[in-house]
Amino acid sequence: MAEKESDKKAVNDDMSSDEVRSPMYAALAVAFIAVVIGLPVWWLSTTTYRANLPYQEIQELATAQTNCLIPVAIVSCLSEEERTNLDNFQAELNALLQSDERSILSIQYTIDWQTCSLQDQKILETSTSLAELDQSLSASKDIPHGQFTIYLVSQGYKLLQSADSFVGTGRVAVATVKDSIVASLIRTRLVNEGAMTRAYLNAAGVRLDKADADSMRSLLSTPGYELSFSLLNPQPDTYNAQWNIQEAVQAYLNPFLHKLSEFAEFTVNSQVLYFTGLSIKPKHNEPDDSYHVSQNALPLVINPVEAKLGSHVSTNPSLNFLLYIPRSRHLPLYITDNTGEPVVTNAFLSPRWGGVMIQNVPKPSENDTLPLTVEIDTRRAMEVFLAQLRLLIGIPQQVAQDKNIILASPDQTGITDWEYDVLLRSRTIENLATASSTLVSLAQLLNQIGNIVIRDDIADQVYQAVSAIKQGHAYLQGGNLYRAFHDSKRAIAASEKAFFDPSLLELLYFPDDQKFAIYIPLFLPIGIPVLSSFYKALKWMKTKTKTKQD
Repeated sequence: MAEKESDKKAVNDDMSSDEVRSPMYAALAVAFIAVVIGLPVWWLSTTTYRANLPYQEIQELATAQTNCLIPVAIVSCLSEEERTNLDNFQAELNALLQSDERSILSIQYTIDWQTCSLQDQKILETSTSLAELDQSLSASKDIPHGQFTIYLVSQGYKLLQSADSFVGTGRVAVATVKDSIVASLIRTRLVNEGAMTRAYLNAAGVRLDKADADSMRSLLSTPGYELSFSLLNPQPDTYNAQWNIQEAVQAYLNPFLHKLSEFAEFTVNSQVLYFTGLSIKPKHNEPDDSYHVSQNALPLVINPVEAKLGSHVSTNPSLNFLLYIPRSRHLPLYITDNTGEPVVTNAFLSPRWGGVMIQNVPKPSENDTLPLTVEIDTRRAMEVFLAQLRLLIGIPQQVAQDKNIILASPDQTGITDWEYDVLLRSRTIENLATASSTLVSLAQLLNQIGNIVIRDDIADQVYQAVSAIKQGHAYLQGGNLYRAFHDSKRAIAASEKAFFDPSLLELLYFPDDQKFAIYIPLFLPIGIPVLSSFYKALKWMKTKTKTKQD
């Protein structure tokens, strides 16, 4: 009987042990799966993918010095007597062209001293005008972008008359043997160091102590421009204005745009707006029965008419050029300057927006049949608009402040070769500085927000931008302006494409505190029972091990 009871008790103990053992093993299995399988799967599925970026190289580019080397060829066409002092002239000129190598923007010159050839000497002697001299000297040599040649002539050279130097339409200049004249000609005209410095400082975000008119007028560097030409006719019942804008664009604007085809992409469109005028209140001038409006009040008329110009779907900035026919009761209408004198062009420029020109037409008489047909002088209008376009895209205004310097007027293209080089050089420096600044801002953003996804295509754009910036600096330091400019365009395009990628928008990502607010309600109700069961299972295993040892 006692054995039966003992066996029954042993069976009950085994059954009780199995009832306890199964939940405990189940709890351990659940905990094992959660830790070994669940946590890794959750970690891998929620980890933010971030491609590697060259953070160190980006930081080095931000503090790197920009070195610009400008090759200059100086050809001596002097007499035997003047050549004896040429060594002193060379030493003094080199001293005047020295710049601070420690500056963040270092402009260096390399001078190739040459002797005048028989062909060049013949050209200087036989040319009868400066235009002929410019054309012959430019045709005699193929001078690359960013380089120029200065011919030194004797004091009193016949074509210079009382002037000391002449700058042609190509990359050629003629100057007398004066070190200060030649140095000023190189630094302020042919190179325009001021424009280069302003371009760099503006791109780097440095605030200038004194506002600069050229930088305030021109747009920042961009791969393209939208040019819009509009004829405003507020009284179509009075005037039937005819303008052949297509022919005018082909004749006067296309040569300019063709020469700048590698600089930027231009898109041209035109329109005629009826019953649209400028909200101006001109003052009547009784002596000549005309109407005057001050140029200081004209910028205020832009906003009301801008909404009627229409918009074009484009990422490029738009430059607007308006040709306005005044109302018949305000004819003739003239723009006056600060002194009250009429402006020669009868036009004004709005910085980074465009320009407006007032086109006066004959006032209809009582015997005229309305609408009166008037032909617009598109040649004069395009000359004004082309001059405004030059300023808006960043070509520095060339004004011969020194009567001793003669500047040749541009040919039919509307821009000289050396002006084009000044534009390319400034834009190259601006593009490289802007691209570097954009990459630094992108790196700071990605470092501050660690859960932003960095895709491989974005990383490729960043690497391309870094490579293009390095190549641009190398070409600029080697004096190859053409290659440096195109690399700078690639750099700014790649850097901005990476920076403005929609996937890098900060608002798309949750802060860490919001993540905890999402995960805690989800995992806490599940995690507490699992942890509690796991704790009991460990306690049970510890008790069982201790019992076996006893």
